[in-house]
Amino acid sequence: MQGTIGLANKEPHRSQVFRITYKGQDYQLVMLKKELSRQDTEVPILLDGTDQKLVKKGDSWFFEHIDSDQHFATEIWRNLSLRYRI
Repeated sequence: MQGTIGLANKEPHRSQVFRITYKGQDYQLVMLKKELSRQDTEVPILLDGTDQKLVKKGDSWFFEHIDSDQHFATEIWRNLSLRYRI
């Protein structure tokens, strides 16, 4: 996570940095989209300095290219939806 802090300072966007703890490990999350709504099916994020995309399939959220941890993607969406009250 040390590299994430330095990387976030160089990014041109000015989004708020969220901290998420999942399974005892801390992550930093930056939304790369200006607005968030309940109808969104794709949400680009910066997760610990790595570009990721959350994709909604049915009623569940997944990482676009990673099928291994659907629960983590759902937890990220839950935190974002609580923050933006959607």
